[in-house]
Amino acid sequence: MFDRLGRFAARYRFFIVGAWAVVALLLTLLTPNIDDVSVHDQRQFLSENTESLAAAEAVRQSFPELYSASSAVCVVDAGAGGSIEEPGTQRFLSQLTEALTGPSAPPNVVRVLSPVNAGEETARALVSHDGQIAVVAVSFDTAATEDETREALATTQMVLNEAPDGTSAYITGDAAIISAYDKAARESVDSTTWLTIVLVIVILLLVYRSPVSPLIPLATITLAYLVSRGVVAVLGNTVMTISGYTNIFIVVILFGAGTDYCLFLISRFREETAADVSVSSAVQKTVRVVGETITSSAGTVVVGLSTMAFAELGFYNTSGPSVAIAVVIALIAGLTLTPAFLALLGRRSFWPRKARAVPEGGHFWGRWAGWVGRHPVLVLVVSVAVLAPLAYYGQGQERNFDLVADLSPVAPARRGFEVLSEHLDPGTVAPLTILVRDPGGMNTAAGLAQLSALQSEVEQVEGVGVVRSFNGALAERGTLVVVNQLGDIVAGLEEGAARFPDAGGAEEGVALDPGEVEAAVTGLVSVARYLAQLALEYPAVLGEEGFRQSVEALATIIQAAGLDMPGLSIDPSTGAGGELDLSTLRDIADGAALPAGLEGFELPDDLEALLPALGSGLVGLSAGLEQLQTAFASRPEALMLPRTYLEQYEGLTHLAAAYFSEDGTAARLSVALAVGPYTGEAMEAVGELRLVAAQQPGTALVEGTSAIMADLRDTSESDMTRAIISVLVGIFLVLIALLRSLVAPIYLILTILLSYAATLGIVRLVFSDILGVEGIVWWVPLFMFVMLVALGMDYNIFLMGRVKEEVAGRGNRAGIPMAVSRTGAIITSAGIIMAGTFAAMISSTLVGLRQIGFAVAVGILLDTFVIRTAVVPAIALLLGRASWWPRRAPGPPGGDEAVAVTLPDAADDEAAVCGRAAAEGADAAGLGEVAADGGADTREETEG
Repeated sequence: MFDRLGRFAARYRFFIVGAWAVVALLLTLLTPNIDDVSVHDQRQFLSENTESLAAAEAVRQSFPELYSASSAVCVVDAGAGGSIEEPGTQRFLSQLTEALTGPSAPPNVVRVLSPVNAGEETARALVSHDGQIAVVAVSFDTAATEDETREALATTQMVLNEAPDGTSAYITGDAAIISAYDKAARESVDSTTWLTIVLVIVILLLVYRSPVSPLIPLATITLAYLVSRGVVAVLGNTVMTISGYTNIFIVVILFGAGTDYCLFLISRFREETAADVSVSSAVQKTVRVVGETITSSAGTVVVGLSTMAFAELGFYNTSGPSVAIAVVIALIAGLTLTPAFLALLGRRSFWPRKARAVPEGGHFWGRWAGWVGRHPVLVLVVSVAVLAPLAYYGQGQERNFDLVADLSPVAPARRGFEVLSEHLDPGTVAPLTILVRDPGGMNTAAGLAQLSALQSEVEQVEGVGVVRSFNGALAERGTLVVVNQLGDIVAGLEEGAARFPDAGGAEEGVALDPGEVEAAVTGLVSVARYLAQLALEYPAVLGEEGFRQSVEALATIIQAAGLDMPGLSIDPSTGAGGELDLSTLRDIADGAALPAGLEGFELPDDLEALLPALGSGLVGLSAGLEQLQTAFASRPEALMLPRTYLEQYEGLTHLAAAYFSEDGTAARLSVALAVGPYTGEAMEAVGELRLVAAQQPGTALVEGTSAIMADLRDTSESDMTRAIISVLVGIFLVLIALLRSLVAPIYLILTILLSYAATLGIVRLVFSDILGVEGIVWWVPLFMFVMLVALGMDYNIFLMGRVKEEVAGRGNRAGIPMAVSRTGAIITSAGIIMAGTFAAMISSTLVGLRQIGFAVAVGILLDTFVIRTAVVPAIALLLGRASWWPRRAPGPPGGDEAVAVTLPDAADDEAAVCGRAAAEGADAAGLGEVAADGGADTREETEG
């Protein structure tokens, strides 16, 4: 297959180059920008069934007018010793509020809470206790990643920039933090791309010392990147959600692995053209010999990345396959486009130098391989002794989910969050919502009691700061207490009774106000509705003497006024007539059974006849309610939200609408944590709050940023286990297929795990102990594991393929050192290129990208210089023929002692020629053969 592919690339070189260029151009012009379809909002990567997202949907359904797709918080700081009350700062707050609510406000702003336009209670919550800062909460109907939100944030930032001298203003919150992430990631892609290109050019110039040779891999990878970027962007815009980090991973892996593939091809092509064969034949043989190696190499990377599809978290199961697709495209480009370029340029590919073959091996690698061959136990013991403590230390590395800490310290979103946290509870920037639902109603007596008890429990949870609910938000905390309500009604009735003497009519000299009499009658109807609701909420009052007396008094007054109110004309203690049932009470409480003629009510002509009934009725009603008050005095926990209150007080109505759903079956509590919403303490608090919620009658859910992060943590932990198993199984099967052995794949995988664990230890040492960074960003360990295993396995293939070949002709003790010698240079070159591309990510302002760039670069170098050139050869030497079990071990008929060997040395021309002859004689197109050929060519240029 590869022979035909090489022949095709040589023959149709112009068509191949043109086709790739046209496809890359069309995809660049016609597909969306990958940065525009990628997201940094982690909630979009969670399953819809995740508890936090289910809670968010429940909140949206119960409180559609309060729900927003994203939000931000403007923080206005009057400065040390300053006050928000200062005239200049107050004017600025008014200007900011007007800019967000007035006619020129961004169209996607749906709600603004500011100390300027909020009620007294809310305004107090928006200003710090020391009066130094104020916050303005802004809600958007667009997601944080949408252009409309970015534009609104930019517009708001322009207003904040006009803060008066001495006053600082910042914008933070979910939308601002995600937008800052997005901006930093885009900048990171640009800086990483250019640094990667520069590094690749420098390394290739050092290797080939030709201005032409580096252009071939650069052109190949650039076109492959443009095609990959377009394909992944289409997928991200249609069938899956891709992370904002996907693009940067594509850049570093394509330029790293892709350049390695091109390096092998160019090195072999140079060797073939040095033998004076035609360019077409050289291209054909290059693809035939090298094609299997780079395909196998790319295969391990694709397998490792593709297994991430088994992860539950979308951040993983889309990023891995997306980068795998890019690697496949890079491989196709390497097998077609690079040979086409070589066929076009021919021997000019190495201008101004000429292609020439040199012996394999080298002074350094020959000596090193010989030393490892003589002291395998010492090499293994020393290597493990160095790596094991680092591996152990790395296991104590904690993952950090703090998105704010991942941003640059100078990012306005982070600075605003820090200023807010200094003066208010950090959780104020992203409060949690506890949604409680009960079909029986949450604005009922039972619901209010449940909310009161729930608030008390929530306030006891560690990490909780301020809890706001309907019960707690009332300016007068006793408003909902039944005994207080009855006391207020009794006080009002006693005052009224003093003006309407019982039985005898008005005293002489007392002027009668018809309007006052009319208001008294209307007010007594409200008392009737209150009593009806009280009986519904507390059915036991139906048997109370005070209730019977109160209802009889009301019936007397209303009937004397010439009105008829069904349900009040009977004896409630006996229920005679069957009218005073639940249905009747409900109608009265709801106002559906108001007295006929109450609307447009006029006093009767004979006012004197009404007054005795009114006076005596007021006295009887007052006495009855006093009895009820006495009955409830022993139940101070009895609560009720009178419907008549909601009709009389507009502020109370607005407050109820904010905390109760329209149908009254759901209520919410707002919880501002005393810790940052992205911290481990916040996630622990969410866990405790969920336990409290689980004990509630009905349904209770916890919604908010910290809840999302808690689900992200739990899901990513299970994904880590799942990814480790799937990646290792996939790689293990690939190694079995390549090596036809069970033993060798086992110890090769063990060395990878050792390398990964040791790299974690180095990352912890550098970032946590030296740089003072708190933990490792949560997604780094999994990506680090997959990439180190997948990319590091390349070097296993290069080395073990050559080991298999050399052992077949020389035996283990001679063949393994020879394989190390002949592959040392190519593995070193490939490793340095790969590490260099990832090291370019360290230029990012995001801590997570710096950590993954550093970690993979260090891990690759560890693989290159320690694992593949010391640990693996030492183990292979110690195991000997057992490495190849269960198949028959390769080797000469006479065993390990049958073939004497002199390791290649650049100072020994005769040995070098012998080594070269042996390699040509064993031209079986084995994987290690290609690696050694490329390594020889690389070393030729490096050593001059």
